[in-house]
Amino acid sequence: MAVEKERLDRWYFSKAELADYPSRVDGVDPAKELGYRQSAASMVQDMGEKLQVNNLCISTAIVYVHRFYMIHSFKAFHRTFVATAALFLAAKVEEQPRKLEVVAKIHYSYVNREVPPLDSQSEVYKKLSDDIAYHELLVLETLGFEVDVQHPHPHVVKCMQFLRASKDLSQMAYFMAHNSLLLTTFCLQLRPTVVACVCIHLACQWKGLKFPRSVDGKGWWEYINPSVTVEQLNERTKEFLVIYEKCPSRLRINEPLKIARQQSRSSNKPGESSSTHQPRPPAQKSPAPPPSSSGTRPPPPSSHPHSKQAPSSHRSSQKPPPPPP
Repeated sequence: MAVEKERLDRWYFSKAELADYPSRVDGVDPAKELGYRQSAASMVQDMGEKLQVNNLCISTAIVYVHRFYMIHSFKAFHRTFVATAALFLAAKVEEQPRKLEVVAKIHYSYVNREVPPLDSQSEVYKKLSDDIAYHELLVLETLGFEVDVQHPHPHVVKCMQFLRASKDLSQMAYFMAHNSLLLTTFCLQLRPTVVACVCIHLACQWKGLKFPRSVDGKGWWEYINPSVTVEQLNERTKEFLVIYEKCPSRLRINEPLKIARQQSRSSNKPGESSSTHQPRPPAQKSPAPPPSSSGTRPPPPSSHPHSKQAPSSHRSSQKPPPPPP
């Protein structure tokens, strides 16, 4: 147990440690470095949709990218190759394997948008395939062959059921969990349970909702992670919204986060509400996936088959569950 905890702790960093990793040492501006991470994550998302892999695979690949650049500098390895290699590796890990030829062609069309499709018999294809395979091995070695990743999504789903939340709120919280990977480095700073609390808190602000304390006198967040505080929720929510304000417009969601930002300025403690429903301690049931939403990222439900449980031992039980059809 101690060895497992130490292994997991390796990939969580304090703010001081985040300010001292290779890209910063190489002189990359913090804002530019975050932009590089967002660009790489967006590339994983777009390529994942074209490859028709599920959201679990995409989420895992994005975490691989974030972890890779805690060890290596953006100046040393270009993010387009690392993003492609991470997705290629994650597809294997999450049992959604794709042929190298298909991955290489999608990478080429993504990077070179106004040129003819890549010829699989050309020298360009052969070199590109070799580059992707090389970077895949590099990502795997950088991870120390630790490919197991835990995500906040199942904690979001379980809490939404516990709170008997509405369909819209469940969708929004799940959506925020995915966007925490696309826009922030929360996966390097916070445990999945804490990220889940922040995403639910942000979704509640978007909807203008506050839940009462349970019959046990606990706030809803305490059932996910007892160490989470109201101050931490508010601080991380504001941090998320500041990052959103500064991210490229193509990555922005329109109304939801704008409303949440406005709500956060006058936010009281989460868990206070005039609602008559009081949450009860969660039942020991497996959480059902949240309802699907259309027109927003992550990909539509048909590309999110998370309900399949992996038989292999390296896969985590804390995988994001799927939105239902």
